[in-house]
Amino acid sequence: MTAATTEAEMRLLTGSEVVEAAPGWRESLPAGRPLIIDLGTGDGRFPYERARHDPESFYIGVDAEATLMAAYAYRATRKPARGGVENVRFVVAAMEQLPPELGGLAGLVRVNFPWGGLLRGLLRPEPATLAALAGLAAPQARFEIVLCYDPERDNAALAGLAALPAPDERYVDATLTPAYAESGILLDERRRLTQDEALAIPSSWGRRLLHGRPRDVLFFGGRLAPHDERQ
Repeated sequence: MTAATTEAEMRLLTGSEVVEAAPGWRESLPAGRPLIIDLGTGDGRFPYERARHDPESFYIGVDAEATLMAAYAYRATRKPARGGVENVRFVVAAMEQLPPELGGLAGLVRVNFPWGGLLRGLLRPEPATLAALAGLAAPQARFEIVLCYDPERDNAALAGLAALPAPDERYVDATLTPAYAESGILLDERRRLTQDEALAIPSSWGRRLLHGRPRDVLFFGGRLAPHDERQ
């Protein structure tokens, strides 16, 4: 399995196989159900677990690395008695090349414990990353982002990337809020999560980060601005 994709492609991980989505894939999604996209889903645990406990909604996990998602993608295709769920899909796509089929689709866009380029794009913040994030959202959609990054501990793990700012409430207010607003995302909520709240998020990568001594975990959220409110 490979992770590369192009803007013209819409690739799905079904079981252990990466396949090109059939024409009309978007129209095949169930109408009238809340749709949540988990961008940078990693192994896909978050959309899989949430789909199991929220059968009225539909979840899509998106990540560039198909191999990371393989275990949960396979589990989702099993019979319900063995952990299978029908209301989750896994899309193989990089944030930089999201397929147009995902555009304007989500009522909620979620990002949990981003790392690497996605973390950099959200924290720097980079217009291309914010535009990609906003582009997933349907009108009146919400955004939820959970960050856990410590410049003193984590810079060496970011493959030579320059140190990023420490995410805290002041940085959200002074830097992220105006930058996100320029991309049509109006931040209206931010708070630190307790260790228990952070560990309750079904994220394998999040649990790895939180293993050992406690870390600061910041949650912030917002909504998609109507076109007449955009800067």
